Amino acid sequence: MLDSDFTLTTLLGKGVFGEVYLTSKKGSSIKYATKKLDKEKYSKNPKAKKYLDNEIDILKAIDHPNIVKLIDIQETLQHCFIVTEFCNGGSLSNCLEKYQQKHKKAFPEEIVQYLMRQIMDAICYLHDKKILHRDLKSDNILINYDDENDRIKNNIIKGTVKIIDFGFARYLKKEELAYSALGSPINMDPGILKKLNKLSDYKDYGYDEKADIWSLGTICYELLVGKNAYDSKSMKELLIKIQQGNYSLPITLSKEAISFLNCMLQNDPKKRLVAKKLCHHKFLKNDVKTFKKINLKELKGKVKGKKLQINSILNQTISNIFGDDIIESITEETDSEDENDVEFKEKKSVAEIFNSLTDNVFENKNNKNIKKQKSERKKDTLEDMFWKAFDEINSNSISIQPKFAPFIPGIESNISNINII
Repeated sequence: MLDSDFTLTTLLGKGVFGEVYLTSKKGSSIKYATKKLDKEKYSKNPKAKKYLDNEIDILKAIDHPNIVKLIDIQETLQHCFIVTEFCNGGSLSNCLEKYQQKHKKAFPEEIVQYLMRQIMDAICYLHDKKILHRDLKSDNILINYDDENDRIKNNIIKGTVKIIDFGFARYLKKEELAYSALGSPINMDPGILKKLNKLSDYKDYGYDEKADIWSLGTICYELLVGKNAYDSKSMKELLIKIQQGNYSLPITLSKEAISFLNCMLQNDPKKRLVAKKLCHHKFLKNDVKTFKKINLKELKGKVKGKKLQINSILNQTISNIFGDDIIESITEETDSEDENDVEFKEKKSVAEIFNSLTDNVFENKNNKNIKKQKSERKKDTLEDMFWKAFDEINSNSISIQPKFAPFIPGIESNISNINII
């Protein structure tokens, strides 16, 4: 049993290896959440024990206002108890569901910005510490309220984000790759999903922190649109949709919101922005009131049924939809950059690289003395040059109500081999 200072009260959820309980502490009005884990079940699964040890080590090492805080760890012969902060607002997926029931729509951009600022700040913190979460989803992001009335009213804009469930998290050294097929399929990096389903071309697929970025893209999409980007009823349907890469967005979204999503939902990990860059995106940095609305005249052939069509397999960029003004939108730099940092010195901003490329390609019509380009030089399009710049800057467990249950190594899965032609 947990020592006499703590008392397990209400059951909050169940998982493969145990339960989560609301917990009170003697002499305090503060509530906690406790994972009660069955050691016997873990003893039969060495990999699961390894993930538990990783989770405990990581929780001990991190301290961030938007990550659930470890309070205490206790053990008995039969159980391991992990006591953490309790978040009274429930999961982000539950909060979104309540909002949709009341307002008949997904969160407005103001709320999504408020939430994603906190989430991105926490992910930047984790990635700076070389920690991959590997199971980011709206069920693993909780909301906590200081005021009970805000909780009752589901007043998200007054809530604090708390990322939870580090059961699949791990440290990843610089330039090292992870290879385990872990996570929740609906939010899983496409390469990991294909590896999970044993597609031959992906059996040796390795990944880094960009896998978390894809998952963040699926979360942000869910908050803005109200459903999953690749909404599916089965694993087979999900894999087919991921293979095709098509997803759609309401034309009511701003350019900044669409750009922000596009920087994460790129099938090729090299095309995704790192967390540090995403934190400086205009969608997070600027006032929502200044966001640019879509001009339908710009979208000839790209809108079907009042929805913008995008393909992540083709790594379609927003620059070829909205023009080159998007370059500025995703390359905002801040004064907080450390110019003494080696990585910072080696990498120019996308905007600088893009400008140097355009300077070499486009001829100034007002100056006849400017040298013409060498005849053998190909004239790149704006989109080609943008991606050259983009490539250069990016080169170098208890889960409650998931859409598809997380894959846990060592546990028999109902996922079958799927061959997609």
